Amino acid sequence: MSLIEIHARLSTTATLFMAVLALWALWLRIRTKPLDGNWFGAAVIGELVLVAQMAIGFYLYAQGNGAALPRPFLHILYGIVAVITLPAAYGYFNSLEDENVKTLAMAATCAFLWGIILRTAQVSQLAPPGL
Repeated sequence: MSLIEIHARLSTTATLFMAVLALWALWLRIRTKPLDGNWFGAAVIGELVLVAQMAIGFYLYAQGNGAALPRPFLHILYGIVAVITLPAAYGYFNSLEDENVKTLAMAATCAFLWGIILRTAQVSQLAPPGL
């Protein structure tokens, strides 16, 4: 299996993982339960998947595979946003007193990440402008 395939499969994994995290946090919010250690552990695993995907992506880009992307810098920008969003949201929303709001905010953050990861994959498949 090539690194390009691994990078693509990690994208699929991250997409599904963030969707599950968003739905899980939303389910906890509906049940008026706070985020627990299980959810935070899964969030750390999701973040590690994103970091691994970004590391492989930067390695592929450094090896010259970025020329194959129609918009490599947009793909890289979305990748960076995906990696920094979850820790930034945790740092920002962790100070909230209301656990229900914190749970809903983290559900929205994971849903946002889900969309960003989908968009990152879509950008890599778009035809170059003008074709």
